[in-house]
Amino acid sequence: MTLEPGRPRETNERWNAAEIGVASVAFVIASAALMTLTHRPSSTLALVAAGAFFVLVPGGYIALSVGGVRHALRAVVVGLHPTARLLAGPVVLLIAFAAYAWAAGLTLGTRLGAYGAYLLIPPLLLSSADAASDRTRPRAPVRELVVALALWLPIEWRLLPALPLPAPDGVDMRKLVGLVDAMYLFLVARPLSGVGYTYRLTSRDVSTAVLAFLAYAVVALPIGFATGFIAWRPELDASRVLAAPLVIYLVTGVPEEFLFRGLLQNLLTRRLGSRAGLVIASVVFGLAHLPDPRYVLLAAIAGLAYGWVYQRTERITASAITHALVDGVWGAVLGG
Repeated sequence: MTLEPGRPRETNERWNAAEIGVASVAFVIASAALMTLTHRPSSTLALVAAGAFFVLVPGGYIALSVGGVRHALRAVVVGLHPTARLLAGPVVLLIAFAAYAWAAGLTLGTRLGAYGAYLLIPPLLLSSADAASDRTRPRAPVRELVVALALWLPIEWRLLPALPLPAPDGVDMRKLVGLVDAMYLFLVARPLSGVGYTYRLTSRDVSTAVLAFLAYAVVALPIGFATGFIAWRPELDASRVLAAPLVIYLVTGVPEEFLFRGLLQNLLTRRLGSRAGLVIASVVFGLAHLPDPRYVLLAAIAGLAYGWVYQRTERITASAITHALVDGVWGAVLGG
C-alpha cells in the first residue's frame, strides 16, 4: 500500500508509478505463495498452461488495480458493439479456462458448461439493461445488482466445479475467475464509478481503517466471548503474524470488499441513500456467513465497520485493511 499526502481522483487513469509498484510487488508475492504452497505440474504443457492461467487470472486481478491498465483495456474494446464489448473479457476468460483445463487434464464436460454459463450470463444481463434503459431518466440499478449476485452466489454456494491451479490439488481459482469477470464488467466494459479499486492510499485512509478495526473489536469481542463463538487460543507463529494478514488482504479482503462494498453498497447507495446502502449491504454480508447465527451477527457488525471505512475513504482497498485485520487477529489469537 502506498501512502500519499493527497487524494487521487478516481477519474485519473494515467499510468502511476506507485500503483505499478504495488501491483508488481503483489504479483511477486502471489507467485511466490503459489510456488511455495503447491507442487510443480508433471508435464511441460501443464506447467506452461498453469503459468499462463496464473498471469491472466490472479495477475489480471492485480493488474486491474492500475488505472493505466483499465484505460488501455477500454481503448482496446471501445470500438466494439456494446454487447460485444461486455462479452469480450468473459469470452477470453472462458477460452483461457478451457485451454488450461484441457492441458491440466481436468474433466472438461461439466466444467465447460458450468463456467460458460457463469461467465457469459452476467454480461448478457448487463447488455439487456443497456437495451432496455431510458436514457432520459435515471434507472434503478436492478440488473447490476442481479449481476453482482449472479457472480457471487455460485461461488458462495459452491455451484461451480473446483478449478485447482496447478492441477490436481493446487489453489482453487473459482473465486478469482469470478472476480476478474466482475472487474472486467464494472471497471472496463461498463465502468461503475465509486468502486475505489486502487492501492494509492493516503495515511488518512489507513488510519481510518485501523480506527474502524479497533471500534469493531470493542463491540465484537464481548459479543463473541459471551456467545462462545470465539475463545482465547493464541497461535502466534511467524506465518500467522506476518504472512497471513497480507494473504488474507489479497485473497479474501479485497475480493469481498469489491463485491460487498464496491458493487453492492455502491449500487444500493445510489438508489436508497448512504445509510440504507450501508445497512443493507452489511446485513447481506452477515447473511453470507450462515448458518451460525453468532457468525451472522458478528459478520454484519463487521460489515458496518467495513462499509463505514468505504464511505469515508471511497476505497475498497482501505476497507480491505480493516477486513484483513479482523480476519488476521481472529485466526492468530481467537481460534479462527
